[in-house]
Amino acid sequence: PRPCDAVPTSPMNPAHRQAVTNIPHICAQHGVQDAILSPGSRSAPLTVAFARHPGLRCRVVFDERSAAYLALGLAQQTGRPTVLVCTSGTAALNYAPAVAEAFYQGVPLLLFTADRPPEWIDQQDNQTIHQRGLYEPHVRGSFQLPVDASHPDAAWELARTLSQAINRSRHPLPGPVQVNVPLREPLYPEPGEPSRFQEVKQIQERTGQPMLGEAAWQELLAAWQGARRKLLLAGQQPPDPGLLPALEALSRRPGVAVAGDLVANLFPEAGAEGPAIQQGDAILTDRSPATRSALAPDLLITWGGPLVSKSLKLFLREQRPGAHWHVQPWGDAPDTFQALTQVVRMAPAAFLRELAERVAALEEAQDDPGYGPTWWRLQAEVRARTQDFLEAAPFGEFQAVQRVLQALPRGSHLQLGNSMPVRYANLVGRLPGMAFHRVDANRGVSGIDGTVSTAVGAALALQGTGRLVTLLVGDLAFFYDRNGLWHHHLPANLRIVLLNNHGGGIFTMIPGPGQLAPEERERYFVTPQPLTARRTAADHGCEYVHCRSGQELAERLPAFFQESDRPRILEIETDREVNTQVYTQFKERLQGLTRP
Repeated sequence: PRPCDAVPTSPMNPAHRQAVTNIPHICAQHGVQDAILSPGSRSAPLTVAFARHPGLRCRVVFDERSAAYLALGLAQQTGRPTVLVCTSGTAALNYAPAVAEAFYQGVPLLLFTADRPPEWIDQQDNQTIHQRGLYEPHVRGSFQLPVDASHPDAAWELARTLSQAINRSRHPLPGPVQVNVPLREPLYPEPGEPSRFQEVKQIQERTGQPMLGEAAWQELLAAWQGARRKLLLAGQQPPDPGLLPALEALSRRPGVAVAGDLVANLFPEAGAEGPAIQQGDAILTDRSPATRSALAPDLLITWGGPLVSKSLKLFLREQRPGAHWHVQPWGDAPDTFQALTQVVRMAPAAFLRELAERVAALEEAQDDPGYGPTWWRLQAEVRARTQDFLEAAPFGEFQAVQRVLQALPRGSHLQLGNSMPVRYANLVGRLPGMAFHRVDANRGVSGIDGTVSTAVGAALALQGTGRLVTLLVGDLAFFYDRNGLWHHHLPANLRIVLLNNHGGGIFTMIPGPGQLAPEERERYFVTPQPLTARRTAADHGCEYVHCRSGQELAERLPAFFQESDRPRILEIETDREVNTQVYTQFKERLQGLTRP
């Protein structure tokens, strides 16, 4: 806990203390269920109020950076805002990385940052910094509560502001919201003093979805009919079963292809093929002009968040479509491929359902009859080459990722670490027969700093459901975020698969670092480290499993995913040079794919 030196200030008015005590009750009335608290004195009135509220699940996480990512994982899975409470000063700054990730992923967080009264800012008082608007512009809103709510109008302002903040975290675009709370001493309740939660007026927000008028539809349909090749491309998004029937119908048209990264979650629950190309990243590793020309779309329709696949992004920037529609009901639309021509203000599922219905009623367009089949034929070729290659290659990270994905139990949730784990998994895709339910990754900003904590939060959200959450993570990201395990709430449904090549192996694989002198690249980018997870697992009460070979991995995976009363860590140690060799040879193996 952080110390808090007293300064001579006016004591907190009882009416203001009551208004602060009502904050968690207002949150609960708005449907908030989870709060993550980090110890500190300035935040004591908030902490006590949240901890004592009977309708909230409160967990204590010591490290504020980990706490914020854990809250991100919870909110990511539940879709509800998760509360964060911290003390003043640098504690609040530690929320910033997760705030940025939540902003770009569209995950709702409510950050209550305790603060000194405004007259003490810049007066050399302890733990005092400028906290108003601390996270801008990476928040949906920044709010400041009154320092004194003893007057009825100020109490009304506090409750009204809080309702506004909670609503802003959910609509129109979900994301993080800061509520800065200046608090006067004394901060702690008197011995035996109870917390009484009063009913306070709340302001609920009801939102609908925007729709297109008939004239707009006719214009879009004319453009649809005029395009011979249509590519429907999904970015990162949670599973949306409402999308699949429309995409199935549209993908049956020969001039249409549907594609998405693994984190687009475009796969049926039962592990069937689904309507989407899963190996677009691997297909476009082939740089041959003939293949790339055959896959170039005339019309591109996109929705969702960022793409993982750099190959796909570069391909669409090189082979720019004549028209690009991005479907997004609210907010500024990205022009990722420098080809954006239309922003369609509808929810993606609603738009695609109506598009499928309207297209079905049209006369047959002059589609390229080979466009969709070409994508599927190349995907089949990629899968065959990948399987043959990995069976013959020396054991390393790539084979380990494929085998872990194949071994995941039905209904599992998968969290992917950044750098190579997410790239490997995206190249493998979700093959027929794989039955994991959902895939998430911190691809809003793509940092490694909160990978473990986010997975812990996701596992807490699914605790008691029978679903496992498996984190696939590299060694630098794992050790960087070990504090994500440093609390008393580790759930038994958490599995961590650690790919340990003892350094930043990605810097031996991507273009650029290879131009440096080997000793310079090794020291400043690869940054070798000697650690294993054995002691970390013991410190935090996790079962530990270790392997170095494909045979050991095959022997240990089945038991690793069985039910247990503790979380488990499986560490797979590999040779960095072998991993680089395998990855390089794999990319060479995908050159010269079957010609259309």
